[in-house]
Amino acid sequence: MSFQDLDFKSDRASMASSGNSLSMQSSFRFNLLIKLLMVSAVVALLGLSVSNWPTSAKAADSTPNLVRLHYSLPLPAPDPDPDPDPELQQGITETTETIDPNLWESVIIKSGDTLASIFFKKGISSTTTHKIATLNDQTRKLRYIQPGDEIKLLLDEQRQLRQMKYIADITRTLLIQRNEDQEFTSQIINYQLDAFPVYREGVIESSLFEAAANANIPEDVIMDLAAIFGWDIDFSLDIRSGDRFGIVYEELYKDDVKIRNGRILSAEFINNGKTYRAAYYTDPSGDSDYYAPDGKSMRKAFLRSPVTFSRISSRFSNNRWHPVLSKWRSHKGVDYAAARGTPVRASGDGKVTYAGTKGGYGRLVVIRHGGRYTTAYGHLHRYAKGVRAGAKVKQGQIIGYVGSSGLATGPHLHYEFRVNGVHRNPLTVKLPEAKPVNAAYLDNFKEKTQVYLSMLRLMDRTLADNSQ
Repeated sequence: MSFQDLDFKSDRASMASSGNSLSMQSSFRFNLLIKLLMVSAVVALLGLSVSNWPTSAKAADSTPNLVRLHYSLPLPAPDPDPDPDPELQQGITETTETIDPNLWESVIIKSGDTLASIFFKKGISSTTTHKIATLNDQTRKLRYIQPGDEIKLLLDEQRQLRQMKYIADITRTLLIQRNEDQEFTSQIINYQLDAFPVYREGVIESSLFEAAANANIPEDVIMDLAAIFGWDIDFSLDIRSGDRFGIVYEELYKDDVKIRNGRILSAEFINNGKTYRAAYYTDPSGDSDYYAPDGKSMRKAFLRSPVTFSRISSRFSNNRWHPVLSKWRSHKGVDYAAARGTPVRASGDGKVTYAGTKGGYGRLVVIRHGGRYTTAYGHLHRYAKGVRAGAKVKQGQIIGYVGSSGLATGPHLHYEFRVNGVHRNPLTVKLPEAKPVNAAYLDNFKEKTQVYLSMLRLMDRTLADNSQ
């Protein structure tokens, strides 16, 4: 993987207080200069070259804890459509670049619109509609146009269709053209987005979401961060004031305009003094996932918590006062308080062995994971579609929704984890790990992830030292 045009930029606000002396400020600037020289040296060793940001990207963010790294990196294209017949690509007599943009008629698809109804309103014949709809696999997908999508039409003086563009998303356009033989051809035009890595870091005072908001980290990125570390950290229980995290993630641009956030490239989370690190890796066979620096998968066979960002209302105990029965009894699971309707996810791959009402559990789902492990989810409000005895489920799949059925004083999930039929504390049981990086790919793994991890370590160390 080659990286080009690397540009380290830090807009971190001065850490000096108003009472600092001029000499302290000079010392800070000197230390910062040394750190930047160190970063430049490492970048040079990695074979990376320096360039400037696009104008809009430079001005896009001035948050204090932002370090922005710019590189040009080919992104994986969306899943390609079936290759059109090469014969269909012949005979194209004009390109969209040679046509006056003002001649195109734009249609924004509304609910209930179909290709036939749009063409009818534009005066295009039903014969043309049929030819296009049945041209090939690419055009047959026009049966599934969605509200909000855009169609552009180029018509001649007789309202005959010359060209058509179906803009499915910002990166892909279906182009249909009439050739000199008056037959139609089609092709998919893919537009590549430019990826710009961004480093951000935050410190938790009360919650992960508040820390992310203070660090100007988008919600989708912080949710991805929680998903990466969710097998090791229970974000409803384990988070402590003072925990820190850093993220290198992509921002995707088209023509210097940010389109969306991309994937996390590397991340670090320091929870209660313990450091977790992860990097994104695609192996030569095409499989992608997040791994620790030693190649171990960040995934486990089970999620630590089946409900995201909830609150522990009752823990695993051999002697707990039951609020409904008003007597002491064992509590062989963990209760997660959450709003009614909160999605409940299967903590691991498995097969549903029970989905129904059972005594104090209320609506209950039980899943068997291989020969040793079983998980149970009680007090559900309702089951997810397709969840029934005998159904196979995947880790993270929604199996039901939080409720208060059975012996429950309020909405919550009762979650049990059993090993060989014996109840174990879901919060402390050691979870089996998923497969690590294939041993044959370890050298490739280290080569590809060292840049991402170096970004994370260098930027984290630079900001930490400058804050002292």
